Amino acid sequence: MQQIDKSFLDICNIMTLRYDPSQQPDEKQVKNLNYETIRKRTPDCPSVKTIETELRKKIRRQISKSKSSHVSLALSSGVDSNLILLLLRDEFPNIDINCITVTFDDEFTEAKTSKIIAENNLASFHEVVVDDPLRDLPSLISIIKEPRWNIYQYYFLKKAKNLSNIIFTGDGGDEVFGGYSFRYKKFLDNYDYRLKWNDKVRLYLDCHERDWVPDQNDMFGPTLQFEWDKIYSLFRQYFDNDLAPLDQVFIADYYGKLMYDFVPTQNKFLDHFNLIGYAPLLEPSIIDMAFKMSPSLKYNYIKNIGKIPLRKIISRSRQRDDNISQTKLGFSLDLKNLWTRSAKEIVTSNLDKARIFEDKIIKKEFYQRSLKRIENTLDVRYISKLLQLLSLEVWYKMFITSEIRAKEIL
Repeated sequence: MQQIDKSFLDICNIMTLRYDPSQQPDEKQVKNLNYETIRKRTPDCPSVKTIETELRKKIRRQISKSKSSHVSLALSSGVDSNLILLLLRDEFPNIDINCITVTFDDEFTEAKTSKIIAENNLASFHEVVVDDPLRDLPSLISIIKEPRWNIYQYYFLKKAKNLSNIIFTGDGGDEVFGGYSFRYKKFLDNYDYRLKWNDKVRLYLDCHERDWVPDQNDMFGPTLQFEWDKIYSLFRQYFDNDLAPLDQVFIADYYGKLMYDFVPTQNKFLDHFNLIGYAPLLEPSIIDMAFKMSPSLKYNYIKNIGKIPLRKIISRSRQRDDNISQTKLGFSLDLKNLWTRSAKEIVTSNLDKARIFEDKIIKKEFYQRSLKRIENTLDVRYISKLLQLLSLEVWYKMFITSEIRAKEIL
């Protein structure tokens, strides 16, 4: 049995949360929040106009710094990337903007809407169609060095490499300006002020149910010691305080997927392709402004709409685009379609005799039960979980047992 270096990766965390918050984050990548700023916020918070002015200033500075006449932009039909496109074009009418959208050969994609938005802003449009996002997992995992499968940034960054040396993104909009409306409503609908901190954490994780499954504790083998209480303790500092419910959620999101997942993963791929990545919504000054605003100014519970300040900036612009989606989107795919099209074959061919079962990292019985459940119900939570196990097997064979190399195709 191979010995896993626990200082390198906590498998229990990453298989439950999709990231490992026990690692020391790189504070140069994401600004640390000042809790006192949130506690002492005043009604005189930054206006939408002030936020817009600051965003424009940061974009002008970045373009001036890069001295580039052409840039790339990761574009979906959602609010964040569309706002950045709008401001880019408004500030630089003559710059060459290449918009990149990633699709996954699904029946429904955002490509048509994204293309219209790009053309309305006089930008070039590039659709990257990924027939099978699993076949390249060894290569992608060799770059990020973590067992994850939903690492779509790779594809638009690979395309951007051939178009310019700088790529803009709308990263951070969801975490900083309240974009996860579907989670906020569920959290608030079930919230009770009498809840203790660990109950709040459970409720918070219930709103991230795609990341774990009901029998999560039956997944891990004796090599690992999984306990829900250990998972809960990772979030205690965000919920064991006197902040408002959504402030707690926003901080947990900020110090969760943003700090430990999205940003470091993006930076690893940027380094790999030798690209300059720029996310205006993650500028420290923008983050300060966003967290000086009360949650109600960013998320409307009655209408269940988030990112209100960003939507207002778009609405007040002379280049308003009504094609922008009102819902949370992004580079996502249809898991049921992926499973029946190719994932089932790839998963079973790689996991039926997996190393992670042989070395008692994961229980094979869990895998077998999950397969049966998917066969009967096509439960997307279990599809997602088996794709996680596939990525764990690839990572394990690459970094622990040295049985496969990055060039292998699944």
